[in-house]
Amino acid sequence: MNLFNFLTGSRPPLVEQSMTDLGVMLDTADSMFAAATNSLLDNEPLHVDLSTQDDIINEREQTIRRSVLEHILADPRAELSLSLLLVSIVQDAERLGDLAKSIAKAADLASSPRMGRHVEALREIRDRVQSAFPRVRRSFIVGDAKVGRVVMDEHAQTKIDVGDFLQRLAEADDLTSNEAVVLSISARMIGRTSSHLSNIVSAVALPFDQVRNAPNWADND
Repeated sequence: MNLFNFLTGSRPPLVEQSMTDLGVMLDTADSMFAAATNSLLDNEPLHVDLSTQDDIINEREQTIRRSVLEHILADPRAELSLSLLLVSIVQDAERLGDLAKSIAKAADLASSPRMGRHVEALREIRDRVQSAFPRVRRSFIVGDAKVGRVVMDEHAQTKIDVGDFLQRLAEADDLTSNEAVVLSISARMIGRTSSHLSNIVSAVALPFDQVRNAPNWADND
């Protein structure tokens, strides 16, 4: 049983509001990730107050937890599985804001503008992860398991690409120690962002007992 089964009909008001709140969390994290990575990779000034935006995410997380608890206490038999899934994946949505702030902090460590082949390689990874935000939101809201599977497959590739990128950094002779530190920290944070997005969409793409795990459908094809 996966989350898609619960997204085709009407939902209790508190659960419906929690779905809306999760959408706000994802939209806010999308904006934060864009601002932080633009500062990192494009040397753009950071005009967005990431702490204020992260407060929005944190407040919505708390609201979701309260709403789900209130709903379960009032009617524990209605949408119980969906309620449990929301409580599980809201933690992943909350972490997205923290990771965006960490990327911005990594950019602040830089002693020179970021440019060159390593930056371009990381930009390709960033672009893939950035494109996942609206698809994760849409997939979750409408229960599109097919899109969810695509996002999870992309994350599997992102993990490989981040590992390869870090290996190239370790072997590079055209980087200062400062550049290597900034890019390696940032690559890890971008990879973790992809991981949390994959966890969220796993609620749509995977059975209930496999949510937040790596997919195994390749073994079943």
